[in-house]
Amino acid sequence: MVNVHFPLALCLPSRLALLYKEVFPPKPTWSAEEIPDLTGKVAIVTGANTGLGFESARILASHGAKVYATARSQEKGTAAVQKINDELAKLQNSSGEAVLLVLSLDDLQSVKRAVDEFTSKETRLDILLNNAGIMMPPEGLKGPMGIDLQFATNVLGPFVLTRLLLPTLLKTTKETPDGTVRVVNVSSMAHGWCPLGGIRFDDLSKGSRYLRYAQSKLGDLVYARELARRYTDQGIISAAVSPGNIDTGLWTHQKGSLITPNTLMAKLKYPVSYGALTQLYACTSPEVTKEDSGRYFFPWARRGHVLRSEADDPALRAKLWDWCEEQMKKAGITA
Repeated sequence: MVNVHFPLALCLPSRLALLYKEVFPPKPTWSAEEIPDLTGKVAIVTGANTGLGFESARILASHGAKVYATARSQEKGTAAVQKINDELAKLQNSSGEAVLLVLSLDDLQSVKRAVDEFTSKETRLDILLNNAGIMMPPEGLKGPMGIDLQFATNVLGPFVLTRLLLPTLLKTTKETPDGTVRVVNVSSMAHGWCPLGGIRFDDLSKGSRYLRYAQSKLGDLVYARELARRYTDQGIISAAVSPGNIDTGLWTHQKGSLITPNTLMAKLKYPVSYGALTQLYACTSPEVTKEDSGRYFFPWARRGHVLRSEADDPALRAKLWDWCEEQMKKAGITA
């Protein structure tokens, strides 16, 4: 069992009500069948060899998109892409396809190589789904730059990926209907368990594994909102989503959960097909407009409300952006 304290910030009745809505969502009212034709569109889905990423890549491709599916492992990525393309071959009049892009988000040089490979092949990018993430790996693990592995993988890597792809995203906004270029960050209800103040920039390795996971998920949310502030007027819709309590490989290192043993939480887990709904909705639905840029969506494909006020702090948003850019400079990467 994981020892996780229930934050005082979540004890307000209004916050508890929001948490309840995420943990116990009503039946979906939107389905993937409502995704419009994506023929001619190009997407990147990170962590697409399994779980929510695989399901999202599969569905986007089945609606006509060319999907660059990223994976850390060449072998696992190749198998996932082959599986998607085999399924597409059985569909009538399908123009979609899946293409492997090897990427390790904790390694900024790997991110740079992946972007260089992508931009050597494509001149447009309509959808960037920052789906990949890790949750509570063994203690002490850090990325190549010495940053806590969860923050490096869940926040810094996706930031750098997005930052390097911004020229392509912005170019695409000039060639496509308004509001159809999307950047979606997969956050989590876990952001409600972040430390007081949101993110401990002075020591990202401080605290329990779950607290560090929570601050990384707040980071995804904060970054999505800052991206919206900077680029919505230029045609990019940025959103953060909570997929819900989904039965995926993200639970690999977890022996307990939020405030209850994992055996009990297992009864509250939903299938992957449900978990992919909210991110697919944010990535594709015409119902999502510029007015929704910066919004937090929660299960299932609903406009939600954040659990922590830190997500609305403009100073924190600016600080995270500046911190990430500073790490890029340290790695010798320029946008």
